[in-house]
Amino acid sequence: MYSVKFRYVHFQRQLVYSLAFRHVSGNSFYENSNEKILKVAIIGPPNAGKSTLVNALVGRRVCSASKKVHTTRHNIKAITVDGSTQLVFLDTPGIVTGHEMQRHRLERAFISNPEEAMLEADVIGVVHDVSNKWTAKHLDHRTLRLLELHSDKNSILILNKIDALHKKYKLLELINILTNKSVKSSCPVEKPKVTKLSEISVMKMVKDQHGWSEFNEVFMVSSLTGSGLGDVKEYLLQQAKLGPWIYKPGQFTDESPEDLILQTVHSRLLEYLPQEIPYILEPEMEFFKIHPDGRIVSVVLVNCPSPHLEKLVMGPKGKRIKLIAQEAEQDIRNTFHENVYLKLVVTGHPNKNVR
Repeated sequence: MYSVKFRYVHFQRQLVYSLAFRHVSGNSFYENSNEKILKVAIIGPPNAGKSTLVNALVGRRVCSASKKVHTTRHNIKAITVDGSTQLVFLDTPGIVTGHEMQRHRLERAFISNPEEAMLEADVIGVVHDVSNKWTAKHLDHRTLRLLELHSDKNSILILNKIDALHKKYKLLELINILTNKSVKSSCPVEKPKVTKLSEISVMKMVKDQHGWSEFNEVFMVSSLTGSGLGDVKEYLLQQAKLGPWIYKPGQFTDESPEDLILQTVHSRLLEYLPQEIPYILEPEMEFFKIHPDGRIVSVVLVNCPSPHLEKLVMGPKGKRIKLIAQEAEQDIRNTFHENVYLKLVVTGHPNKNVR
């Protein structure tokens, strides 16, 4: 959705970082016998709270989040370090169907990215929204499909939004249903390699399933309040294995700063614009600079395909776009932990409207 040129620049930058760091550091960084690493794929249906969970675990707003579905558009890696252990979270787009891709004009990545994350991960974290009365008592069949296809990997069930569940005693009932009354182990387990099943076989298996019998652990959390997150992180730290860190110290994502800002602006557009409108808007970076003191200055264009949409985005007397800019600016501060100045320019008509 975002400008291709920034993706290309980001790829070049990451390549340069990788080669330069290896050259400068030699082998000392990669031969540290105390280093541990764990890659965790966070999967689940749209709006289960995956991005909010990851942000809470890493202590930064790395992944964009909003109340609307499909805020995360592609795999995003969020990185945190605890002692000698590096945890790499792979936040994935909500798993969707072909119909949902057409309705929300979603990229092919919404199907391919969760699959790629599963292949890369050491542990699979399934996030399930217990507050949704329509889906609380069964795992999404698309999630079950991925679990069946990768049953050789350790997986955990993360029951999210428990703060919104008034009758807490129902959690035990949900755990029994969603795990088929079977949790394998709370200790690290090396699962044997299994014969890969065909797509037809897998779909037949998950068609009438409500739960998954192979979870190694179940956690009850609230990503918003932080309840239970310490237990999740401690478990993941215990699963980490000796091995070289993938990312250099201090790096908290594989995204470029420009892309993080664009994603943040888009998530705020999703919050404040009705129905499908924000899905057709394309934020574009006009200006970006990081000053020597760490201060970030950015100008983002919000391209509207018609004057009518331009007026809608601006809101009465420009109040809507001003509020979006203010909240996006604060979100970006929470991402970089630096002072930020953000200007949004609504375009698509000869007259430019500036926050």
